[in-house]
Amino acid sequence: MAKIPDKIDKYEIQDLIASGGMGEVYIGVHPTLDRKVILKKLTLRGNASMTERFRREAKLLMDFRNDHIVDVYDHFVQGRTHFIVMEYVDGASVKDLLESERYFDNASAAYIALYTAKALAYAHRKTVIHRDVKPGNVLISRSGEVKLADFGIATSVEGDPDDGDLTAEGMTLGTPAYMAPEQFKNSRNVDYRADLYSLGVMLYEMLVGRRPYAGGFSPEVIQLIQRGKYKKPRRVNPSVAPELQRVIVSLIKSRPKSRCGDLGLVIRRLERYLARFQAGDPQARVSAMVRSEEKPPLRRRKKNPLAGALISAAAAALLLGAPAFLCARAGMHRLVLNPSETGLLFFGSRLSSAPPVTSLYVDDGRTIPEYPAKVRYVRWKEGYSSLPLILPPGNYRSKTLLDGRLHWNSFYVPPWSDGNRGASVHLGTDRPENAAVPVKASVRDALTGRILDGEAEVRVAVPSGYETLAEHGPVKVGGIHRFRVSAPLYYPQDFTLKVSEGYDELDLDAALLPLGARIEFSGVSSGMGMTVNGQKRFPRIVNALTVMGEADFGKEKTFLVPPGQYLIGVTDDGWNGEAEFRAGPGMQYRLTLIRGENRIKVEALR
Repeated sequence: MAKIPDKIDKYEIQDLIASGGMGEVYIGVHPTLDRKVILKKLTLRGNASMTERFRREAKLLMDFRNDHIVDVYDHFVQGRTHFIVMEYVDGASVKDLLESERYFDNASAAYIALYTAKALAYAHRKTVIHRDVKPGNVLISRSGEVKLADFGIATSVEGDPDDGDLTAEGMTLGTPAYMAPEQFKNSRNVDYRADLYSLGVMLYEMLVGRRPYAGGFSPEVIQLIQRGKYKKPRRVNPSVAPELQRVIVSLIKSRPKSRCGDLGLVIRRLERYLARFQAGDPQARVSAMVRSEEKPPLRRRKKNPLAGALISAAAAALLLGAPAFLCARAGMHRLVLNPSETGLLFFGSRLSSAPPVTSLYVDDGRTIPEYPAKVRYVRWKEGYSSLPLILPPGNYRSKTLLDGRLHWNSFYVPPWSDGNRGASVHLGTDRPENAAVPVKASVRDALTGRILDGEAEVRVAVPSGYETLAEHGPVKVGGIHRFRVSAPLYYPQDFTLKVSEGYDELDLDAALLPLGARIEFSGVSSGMGMTVNGQKRFPRIVNALTVMGEADFGKEKTFLVPPGQYLIGVTDDGWNGEAEFRAGPGMQYRLTLIRGENRIKVEALR
């Protein structure tokens, strides 16, 4: 055994915990933080690519700050030897726990997968793809905290020139047992969906005790991986929760286009499953596994849907600066009793000297009638926040006079049942120095909130047609003006309003609805039932408006829905099939029922 040094640079060394041909791993003590750290030493010489990967891992992680990703404190070179100093996690890897436990209960596996997914979501927001998600790279502390580690072969989704030198075209990097099929072909060009595939394989293994593709990596096994042929988790372990099986099936898709590509959706599904247990119980069980102690029992959370709705609404109110107790006056019970038919709306402003005056309108695409609800504001800190408004889901507009400025907003209020905790309209308040009436326009996606200013065009009607805002300039006081807001792959919106005396500026905030995705069914007949994301009533687009409705296969077999992630279920006399896919704006899909199997074939027609 190699002699353990007393000190490396400024770090006192306590123990050698791993050693191999590429390096050594020590436990040391940080001199100023007075805490244990891990020192990774790269001893491999003459291999420039490995040295560069080691350096890039340090540089990458030193820019990360996330509770579920191992922190890196330092990187230094002594002679020709490179070192990384990183957070010490006192516990075990998921791989270690699987070796002792064989497989985990549903709550423990969901808990580990949830915080691994949150770590990946943070990395993906930083445009980093891990490319080696596996049980050995997920660490669990003795208190049950989950930490994602080892970004040694990570790359950037935006294209990393350094990685282009390190990962040649056609090169395979990663751990084969957890790699997405496309990663076998070419690791250089994979995107974030490869990480989601690996997460699905890891969740499968945690619940079942083996990977979906057992055995060595022969050409036959690789062919099965490419075709996506494996036993569903519940066929191997019937105690696997159906909700978790659906998560796995959505992730382990051989084709990236068919795979769930939305980590936010995965996180929400895992959180929804874990919400049935008392807070802290899954973490306590994971902690007990690490400590080799008897696992405490899981306690079911007592159902109190009204309290849950009030708490969520209060949280939304506080985000806008409204006192939580005001939520009780808004009829929150309607959200619980009829969640698919009701939505939640807030208005908020900051740094305003007087309460806003707001009128609310239904965006029916034609007459824009006023909605019979009074928007009441209360003072909060330096601004104002509205009392929560409970109203039917759909498209709306509002007109607000605030500190001499007219704000005209369009927005979409989602149903409470879809997990989105309402819509909020934030009103600008900075007064311009110029007393003229310029038009400031902001355009965003009505469903995601993504800013579309670079893609959208705002035009003003003139006798000869339309002019852009830049061509037209400020609008005249006392006149009636018509604006058209448009963007590729979105439904346009028209605004008509009169600019009266006393306005200093017109703020036009438009939320455009993406062009609907057309879903065409093949092999269905009247009497069949359909659910979308677990609901019988689902959002549909009719005349560029979003309405809630049910499927009636006796009358129609084609539906226009907002873009997004969909889990479609069809039932008929004991047969049921499911299909999960992401519907893009302006796209058309054919869903064909496969009677011999409980599935629905999805084809993108355009």
